Amino acid sequence: MKHRFGNNKDFNYNLKRENNDDKTGLLKFSECNEKYPLHELQKEELKAFISFAKTFEKLPWRTIKTFSGLKFENIPQLEMPDNIEKDITLSSLRVSDKFRIIGYRQEQFFYIVWFDRNHLTYKG
Repeated sequence: MKHRFGNNKDFNYNLKRENNDDKTGLLKFSECNEKYPLHELQKEELKAFISFAKTFEKLPWRTIKTFSGLKFENIPQLEMPDNIEKDITLSSLRVSDKFRIIGYRQEQFFYIVWFDRNHLTYKG
């Protein structure tokens, strides 16, 4: 892509966007919101989450996005916490039948925003 800046000099740059679908998924907790926090999980929910995390972090994103057991879905409309940029697309991942985590993907990372124990945030 070329742009002209003062004195009619051309500046060439290419923004390369790396495809991270072959990289293993990694969970990040730095964006967790207090609406549905981790510390409110019951013992069985915590066991399910640990099992989910072990599975998730063994799989490449290509598999995570298509693996029916994780049911990765982008969420079209959802009110986000103030600390999350508004142009971010939130997604849902299945931990168990009732329990989902809501967050967003950047590169190979999945930033957890909510631990949605009872489908209260997203019914998907």
